[in-house]
Amino acid sequence: MTATPTIHELETRDQHISQVKVFTDRAEIRRFVKVALKSGVNEVVLKNLTNNLTHGSMRVEGRGKATIHDVVVKNVSSLPQESDSPKMAALRATLQEEKARLQTIDDRGTVVQKSIENLDKVFGAVGGGLVNPPKEGGVSLNEGTLTSLKNFFDFYGNNSESYREKLRVIEKEHREQQEKVRKVEQELNLIQVKFHNNVVTQAATITLECTEETEAELDVIYQVQNAGWSPSYDVRVDTEKPSMNITYFGKIRQHTGEDWTGAQLVLSTAQPCLGGKIPELGTLEATFRVRHYPSPPQVMHMQTRSASLFGAASAPQPQCMTLGPPMEKMNVAVASEVTQNTLSTEFKILREATIPHGTNDHKVTVGIVTLSPKLVHEAVPSKNAAAFLTASAINTSELAFLAGDSSVYLNNAFVAKSHLKNVSPGERFTCSLGVDTAIRVEYKPAKKYHEEGGYITKHSANVTEQTIAIKNTRSEQPVLLTIKHHVPRSTDEKIRVKLVAPAAVPYDAEKATNESENAEPSEGAKFNSSNNLEWTVKLAPNSSQDLIVKYVVEHPKDETVQYHERF
Repeated sequence: MTATPTIHELETRDQHISQVKVFTDRAEIRRFVKVALKSGVNEVVLKNLTNNLTHGSMRVEGRGKATIHDVVVKNVSSLPQESDSPKMAALRATLQEEKARLQTIDDRGTVVQKSIENLDKVFGAVGGGLVNPPKEGGVSLNEGTLTSLKNFFDFYGNNSESYREKLRVIEKEHREQQEKVRKVEQELNLIQVKFHNNVVTQAATITLECTEETEAELDVIYQVQNAGWSPSYDVRVDTEKPSMNITYFGKIRQHTGEDWTGAQLVLSTAQPCLGGKIPELGTLEATFRVRHYPSPPQVMHMQTRSASLFGAASAPQPQCMTLGPPMEKMNVAVASEVTQNTLSTEFKILREATIPHGTNDHKVTVGIVTLSPKLVHEAVPSKNAAAFLTASAINTSELAFLAGDSSVYLNNAFVAKSHLKNVSPGERFTCSLGVDTAIRVEYKPAKKYHEEGGYITKHSANVTEQTIAIKNTRSEQPVLLTIKHHVPRSTDEKIRVKLVAPAAVPYDAEKATNESENAEPSEGAKFNSSNNLEWTVKLAPNSSQDLIVKYVVEHPKDETVQYHERF
């Protein structure tokens, strides 16, 4: 005969969260459970688990003289009040108290209203007796009667006014108390909508066995959906030094249906959603494609105007009234520990945090990095006829920057919202600082002409000549400007592309090294890995120059070449 197990029912939300590891698309919760076990079989039941629990993710680790046999998670029926969070339970209690106060005010108002009605009845009865006296007996109006009437009228006037003033005060209290009740009801309804209260919740049953009574400590670990974190950055560039200060933030969102109270936070760059299965490779078959001759697409050129962001940078700072000696600048708490794993990086946040359900933007500081940038100008005139100041730097820190939004400040003035790409330690990256209106870029209309040649095999040659006029209006210093421009890349051996001007260094993937990729921009023309031309020139103060990009595309006469921009 199997012995009846000892049941230990515990509320999940009452068990302390020792750690929350937040991934980019979910979170892993570690709760500490302490329980006094009886000799024999024990079942520890954790009630009201979140419905956002990831199926199959729960595991249990323990310490003590007991054996863990199994862990079972199942759906159970419950009343809405049983699955209330602590905040919801507190709001329900507050709502009952506010409704009780409202009822007390109602009762006071009823008593005062009855007093006014009764006083009016007495006054009406006395007045009616004077105007319409009974037939059998009259009313004798003597000095004593008149004195009594005067005293009665004074009593009625004073008390009627007092009662009505009390009623007005009570009515005001009633309106204010009704508003308090309404606000608590709205807050409770809002939280109920967020938590999606159900009559079905999840419960975990942990079966343990021990030979004697003992204290056991359990670490219950499970993953939840509807949580995650994303990076964001404050990039501050000082052009005088120059220096680049990057503050690395982690923005946490939490809609898991449970509150994280006093938890140690760890942000992980691991992405469990990608899975660990290697994709299979099918057979690549080569077949003839049916040719289509679509009409050439119409391209619309749109001029984009970019406002200068340097005027804001040089604007005078507002004067602040000084009330005493300057105070020390506050330090910023950053991640206390950075752990590099095989496939990910983990950032342990310095202090415990409380993040309730429904949080969209809980920001913590991962780290602060100071770099020495190279300030250069870049332009893509075919897209935008403006010169952008960019800060080029090598990530000399141990932090890997994940792709995320960034706010860019130039000389303590906000200039732009940007996006930072993935940057590994030791890798060079660039950050746009806005448009420099002192550098003028003019993208002139391209000259295009067609040639035909060949004696046996006729071929066509399309020649494109593009002039880009650049000018440095500054009178103090030279400027290093990099022009980026398309040069078509052939995808067919019958299409031959030749760059006539300028003389450019071709891109060689075999010779490309990390050192060359991290090298600072230098004068000259070269092709990058995307087969785009990067032409860097040095513009002296108050000087201008015309850059000519010329290339020839040769192809069979009976073929039409189309150009598609692919990223």
